[in-house]
Amino acid sequence: MFKNFAGVDLFFRLHNQVFIKRYESHISGPPLDTVILSIFVLFLWVTRAGLLDHVSPYLRYILVILPKYYYELPWLAENHPEQVALYTCLSFSLITFTLAKTLLFSFYIISSKLGQEIIVADPKRLVKISLVYLLTFVTFIFVIPLPAYGTGASTTVLGNAYFLTFFNIVVLWMLSGGISANVLLAKRIKRPNRIDGEA
Repeated sequence: MFKNFAGVDLFFRLHNQVFIKRYESHISGPPLDTVILSIFVLFLWVTRAGLLDHVSPYLRYILVILPKYYYELPWLAENHPEQVALYTCLSFSLITFTLAKTLLFSFYIISSKLGQEIIVADPKRLVKISLVYLLTFVTFIFVIPLPAYGTGASTTVLGNAYFLTFFNIVVLWMLSGGISANVLLAKRIKRPNRIDGEA
């Protein structure tokens, strides 16, 4: 996954095997790093609940700036008050870790020697697809709260910190992969002046 984006083969004529292996290890497969991070936070919650209770109010001040958590955290406090500290720490940790990892890997892509071998027939269409993809997942992780099904709906399965965290892990994984794919595409795409010069 993320080796092709919007119908474009990102590895077209790419011979840097070191980069290919690192890209595949970073992108392909399930997001084990975020799952391990979540398990670690959950372990702290079980063994050192007081620590999370102490830290979570400070993290909450940051998270509620985002519309998604401005709604979700009070909603969770009303329906599952014992999970608020856990979900606050999980959400902050996952977002911070994913953003840092994606930023560092993007710098790695930019600094790598890859070669500009990809020619796109319709750049405007590609830009639109990229924007729609990225905005969709940005909206789901920062703007739209998940338990938006209203009062009276089941909160046991869909409305607890565990399901919300699972959903966030998937969305962050898709967002991180999409950003990395776009950075790689921007790095490898041939500029119009270069195409004209070779014609």
